[in-house]
Amino acid sequence: MFAHRLLRRPVTRAQAVTEVVLAALLAAQPAIWIWTLNSSRPAPAPTALASPVLSPPASAAADPFFRLASQAPLTAHTLYAVRTGAGGGAIVAGPDGVQRAVAVGETVSEGVVLAAGGFVDNDRMLEQWAPQQLGKDKVSDGRDDGSGIEMGIEAGAAVRRMHQTETAMLVIPRLVVGAMLVDGDGQRFINEEVYPGLYCHAAVYHRRPPVWVIIDEKGIEDVPESELWGMQPMHAAETIEELAADCGLPADALADQLRRYNAGAERGEDPQFGKNARWVRPLEPPFGAYPTGAGGPDTFNGLPLKAQGFTLGGLHTDLGSRVLDRAGEAIPGLFAAGRCTHGLHGDGYISGTSLGDGSFFGRRAGRGAAGVTDTVAAGDVTGSAPA
Repeated sequence: MFAHRLLRRPVTRAQAVTEVVLAALLAAQPAIWIWTLNSSRPAPAPTALASPVLSPPASAAADPFFRLASQAPLTAHTLYAVRTGAGGGAIVAGPDGVQRAVAVGETVSEGVVLAAGGFVDNDRMLEQWAPQQLGKDKVSDGRDDGSGIEMGIEAGAAVRRMHQTETAMLVIPRLVVGAMLVDGDGQRFINEEVYPGLYCHAAVYHRRPPVWVIIDEKGIEDVPESELWGMQPMHAAETIEELAADCGLPADALADQLRRYNAGAERGEDPQFGKNARWVRPLEPPFGAYPTGAGGPDTFNGLPLKAQGFTLGGLHTDLGSRVLDRAGEAIPGLFAAGRCTHGLHGDGYISGTSLGDGSFFGRRAGRGAAGVTDTVAAGDVTGSAPA
């Protein structure tokens, strides 16, 4: 979790670049160290997780004045006011190593960047916002607990697309593209050459399970061994009706689907979904069937098959990475980047685009929090800063 203090000050080119890199890195691996001053009575303290990017000053561990607080959630109050009980306070240390005492009720910073990941590891938030993801495997480092999002909400931020998730299954795209992807009714439902994230999402959320990959022997042989991962079909049969019985699919429906698919393939066409002719040919016996994470077993051939994913919704931000309130107005001094924002995505995901959400918007968040005027269009990578 990350609430990064960037002081408003003149910024050199080297300093600006450093802050941009830190913001981008921390969007992917966010953290900050916070030490709390001893208080006259126990009370919750704003804390954060340790990160391999940062380390505390060597003197902190030996100094009884400090208590190193880690492995505990950062509270939303840390954004603008530290609340640790009567007489308490905090020492906040940023990536530049500067330490500063913060009193109870004091504004922590004029510029705060939230880059704390999504909320796939928080079942309470999933139940509220994206219940379809409950019970599925989680793609995260185990710390996508939604704390950054809830920090922003408590500070008055709006959220967007909180119901959107990325859901994927273990599939072999080179195998699927030459096959039929069929649902529990034995029917194709999508062009098998589209981006795998699209047919995974469609299979898990919009089709009756189980979903199978139906292919023939030649189709398997055409896949390079390096791309097949040693996977063999779960079922094989000489007739499509026998294969349907093994897969728990309606035999007449699957046989009719195969007949229509082969009729178009003989003309080099896919009348149903427009698959490119390069990948269209009649499927001939013997046939094979591969299970998927949409109704299939949790593992297959020793590999995890269960559907998995992460959240895509988050804080509402603008192109300057400023966090917006429910009226669409920027909250002064509050910026966010990475998966704790709604980012680029709608209904679906393309591999690697979280890097853009983290790096591009992390850069803009860092510049904004540092008070750097954005003049990227003019070719100036640092812009200007107030005196």
